[in-house]
Amino acid sequence: MSPRTTQTILATNDDLDAVVLRSIANGLLTTIACHETDAAMQFHRFTERIKGLEDRILEYEETFERAPEGYILNDGRVPHFCIPCGNGLSRPAKWIRLNDDGTVSGFADTDGPKLNPHIADLYAQPDDQYTEEGDSRPAHPLPPWFCFLLVGPSVDFALLHNALIDHDNWGLTCKVHRYRDLNREFSKACVKLEQMQVDLDVISQARSSSETRLLLARASEQVDKLENVPRKAQATRSAWKRKSNGRGRPV
Repeated sequence: MSPRTTQTILATNDDLDAVVLRSIANGLLTTIACHETDAAMQFHRFTERIKGLEDRILEYEETFERAPEGYILNDGRVPHFCIPCGNGLSRPAKWIRLNDDGTVSGFADTDGPKLNPHIADLYAQPDDQYTEEGDSRPAHPLPPWFCFLLVGPSVDFALLHNALIDHDNWGLTCKVHRYRDLNREFSKACVKLEQMQVDLDVISQARSSSETRLLLARASEQVDKLENVPRKAQATRSAWKRKSNGRGRPV
């Protein structure tokens, strides 16, 4: 029984007995109890909804006020890593992670937790320097001591690596390691090339000896009837020509 219904009954009936009044009162109590139950249920639902929203806000704040899992603050480690944000603009990566393939993953401070990380290549950023007159200073050749650390024993290279780590420049560190790897591959290729040159010299000497034997045996005179057989000009040329530095090259 609603309060409006109760008000109507009381206004139109002046001589209600105690039984009817008690019934009306019980109906009002039942209505009040139902409203209290509904209010408690709504309060619980609203409380859960508010808690869920607070958790989402907390998750957002923790994602970007603190480093996501596996990431650290950029802080100049990859200064060239900028993430497009629309309208031709970009923002520097705030959180970064070094990948196994030499690239770096990152998030801007405006990225959401459901976005995929951005990927960038690592490279050594040029350190442009200028004179007092504003002219660009030319870069000098790498000094011998630095080259020795680059390609020297592992113990010496570890000193260079640790010094680069102190600078927190991932791009420069990556390129230093890349140069060392390429130098190692270059050295192996040189060894293979020298071995191939030795093998080529052995074969060349054997071929010369074989040619001498054919000459002494007058092999061409025994088949001189084939002299006029048509032939291509390059058939009489060697497929390999020795260079002046001792190595060979294809003709």
